[in-house]
Amino acid sequence: MGAVVPGSHTQFMVAPADAQGQKIAEKIRAYNDCMDLASKYKDMPQRPESMDDAYRRIRELWSDLQTCLEKLELNSSNSSLPPSQDRLTGKPKDRLPRQPSGRKRGAQAGHVAHTRDLVPESAVDQIQRHLPDARCPCGGEIVIDAEPSSRHQIFDLPEITYTVTEHQCFGGTCCCCHRPVTARLPRDIPSGQMGPGLIAWIALMSGYFRLSTRNIQSLLEMQWGLHFSIGAISQSQEPVAEWLEPLHAHVGETIRQAPVAHADETTHFREQGRRQWLWVLCTPQLAFFMVHASRGMKAARQLLEDFSGILISDRHGAYGSHPMPQRQLCWAHVIRNLERISGRKGDPGELGRWLVRFARFIIQFEHRWRRSGYRSEHVRRRLLAARLNFRTALEQGYSDHAGQRTGNACKALLDDEPMLWRFLESPGLDITNNTAERALRPYVIWRKTSFFSQSERGDLFRARVMTVSESCRRLDLRAYALLRRVCEQGSRSEPITVRLPIDKLYRIPASHQIEYHSAA
Repeated sequence: MGAVVPGSHTQFMVAPADAQGQKIAEKIRAYNDCMDLASKYKDMPQRPESMDDAYRRIRELWSDLQTCLEKLELNSSNSSLPPSQDRLTGKPKDRLPRQPSGRKRGAQAGHVAHTRDLVPESAVDQIQRHLPDARCPCGGEIVIDAEPSSRHQIFDLPEITYTVTEHQCFGGTCCCCHRPVTARLPRDIPSGQMGPGLIAWIALMSGYFRLSTRNIQSLLEMQWGLHFSIGAISQSQEPVAEWLEPLHAHVGETIRQAPVAHADETTHFREQGRRQWLWVLCTPQLAFFMVHASRGMKAARQLLEDFSGILISDRHGAYGSHPMPQRQLCWAHVIRNLERISGRKGDPGELGRWLVRFARFIIQFEHRWRRSGYRSEHVRRRLLAARLNFRTALEQGYSDHAGQRTGNACKALLDDEPMLWRFLESPGLDITNNTAERALRPYVIWRKTSFFSQSERGDLFRARVMTVSESCRRLDLRAYALLRRVCEQGSRSEPITVRLPIDKLYRIPASHQIEYHSAA
């Protein structure tokens, strides 16, 4: 972190080249904003010409002061900052303490037991039969039952090792012309020292389990007894990014045909603190990741392309190119915006607190409607009435505080108001963007524990391996088996024909396939 002095005051500049710099970036930006305001008042103001002029200056100073204080009080409850940065910014409001239930931790008496199902005998590797003594203590002979009275299975990991295949190329000499001839390796033999199984394993450890290259090196030595340099491990990931390109494109094409999808984005850094963005478009079955240099509308268009379904997202302006009737905004993000208003003094704070309570009330009623199978006409009427009251409150806030921050916030929510209630027309839509945020969460953790990407190759590798592995997890497929098949074809220089079984996956999940019926 360095400092420069542009004329009147000191500004701090942060190049977030590590996790700590990334954490304090928001704090430094808020400080710089305050310093920009302070530079406006570096000189003593002239004597006011009248009382009206004095009152005008006081109001201007008071507005600037409130702006600074509000920026310094940003936290995870009233902005998009993660909870991990709350200690660097304003403290979130204390939550109501949860009342103890008086029960002990763990499973409660009478709960439904969950036990592992027995593997069929045909799939068991080894069976050991234990028979009772041949005679009873009374002296009689024991007749053994045909079937066991109990079965007890033990699951264990086999002793693992690696295989080495040596390819020997012989040479010879022509008997006529005495020309030396040497055999060449077949085209399907990898030129490197790593086979497809090892390459797929390294890609999965790095791309899904977020292990660093050095940790992968240590795990190879501990588990397999293999010794490879850090450079060799890193280099093995280069062809994987190219081999996964058809699967990555296939997931993107498929997910854009879904009737409903979630979208979100998060910061992605390249070497030397160059900021880029990781975008995600996902459904409960698939997740498509993309790295782009922009967070604007151009990147959003590239992510969505021909997607025409209902898009669930936050209020980020980049998604504005998607038709408004086909959008559902995240109510959790709206509540954060309202929490920011509720922290203000006077009438704006009262309005914000009322809107926060009312927004939470709307979420509760939507959950009640969902639990009723969307058949409760009473709850639906309550939601329609809540929509009218919510809009009236926003209009009143815009009217009372026009030209101020609170009025501008109310006006922005009024403009977005139709996108808040799309779920009333299509029952079953999520009213939060948790699906996309959970898809990005593993990458956020990875970003905090790594040295970011060092090249465009690294960006492509991250986006593509995360797309394939996360989609496999959601489809309940074995990601390693699929990656190994891809690497086998790629190492033989064959076209990549492996695909995820998703060609007919163009539907909302079963939990969302609920048709709305009016109550009798």
